[in-house]
Amino acid sequence: MSWFRPRSALWWTYCLICLGGSIALVLQLLPAALLTWSGILVGVPFMVVTLLVVAALLAWLDLFRDHVRIRVALAMGFVWGALAGPGIAIFGNDNVIHAIANLAGDAFAVDWQAPISASIIEEGIKGTGVLAVAWLFRSQLSRPMHGLLLGGFTGLGFQLTEDATYQANAGLQSAQGDLGTALLVAILRLLTGVTSHWMLTGIAGIGIVTAVGASGWSRGRRAAALVVFYLLGAAMHFGWDAPMSGSTGFGSVVRRTMLYVVIFIAVYLWVVRIETRWFRSVVDWAVAQHLAPPDELNTLISRRSRRQARRALRLPHRIAVLRRRELLDWVQIVDARLTGTDGAILGGSAGPAIDHGTG
Repeated sequence: MSWFRPRSALWWTYCLICLGGSIALVLQLLPAALLTWSGILVGVPFMVVTLLVVAALLAWLDLFRDHVRIRVALAMGFVWGALAGPGIAIFGNDNVIHAIANLAGDAFAVDWQAPISASIIEEGIKGTGVLAVAWLFRSQLSRPMHGLLLGGFTGLGFQLTEDATYQANAGLQSAQGDLGTALLVAILRLLTGVTSHWMLTGIAGIGIVTAVGASGWSRGRRAAALVVFYLLGAAMHFGWDAPMSGSTGFGSVVRRTMLYVVIFIAVYLWVVRIETRWFRSVVDWAVAQHLAPPDELNTLISRRSRRQARRALRLPHRIAVLRRRELLDWVQIVDARLTGTDGAILGGSAGPAIDHGTG
């Protein structure tokens, strides 16, 4: 799966938008950054921690190591989120905020301009990037887990760049050498990062990728998935930024965080259920073709079965992990060489068959 697609007009559009977004971001951020570069530097270690923790979490959520097979697409999503999204979003947010103030008045705008603008502009920009990458790699991106991963990494890129902009703006209040404000912002951004852009765009990405690539689903089901999951991600963004009357700031953040984690877990369990059906389908095909014995592959169906198998065989943890990765990557390779499995896995009638022209 190559990132270089010079014959694709969409690929060139992607590259130009990333370049233009990067230029716009630099032009908008540079004046503040020149004054508050020390505040940005204070936040860099926290941004690195965010990157490592969220990337590790997404890899852990990826039960069958899909990210190895689609890593090029995930990297392109991350680049879009980090370079194209923020610069365009800053410009778009400013215009929407001014429009809201002009139409509804300053009193309304104070409370509602942020959630309205963020749910429309920011989610729209990130979603556009997910859609572009999903279309470029639609032959490899077909399942809800692919959408969760692609949306998650796209949102993570956006989240890290947004952290830098918050650091620059916070530094304006500490340009005389007091870095306390910048440090506080960095800590708060790290703590609230658990329910930030990676989660919101990850949920939206489920709908976008299945709408583009899940050929085994009916058009109505794909359209429903797109509407439900994209609007859920946008609504969660709106709800996070919306004012909540009668509650302290800390209490509101804790309650929203808990609610969002519960919502995400419910969505994730649905995704895992479909992933499990996909895995069983590929394994059943491989066993029927006498390519692999079923016993060891079936122990990979869940984390619990993996632990039980490791204990039964009394394997060292490191050896068990290496073997598990080897088998899961083999299943991914088998699936990549199949055509028609999408229909069998996602509800269609077509059965798997080898396509000797791919790979």
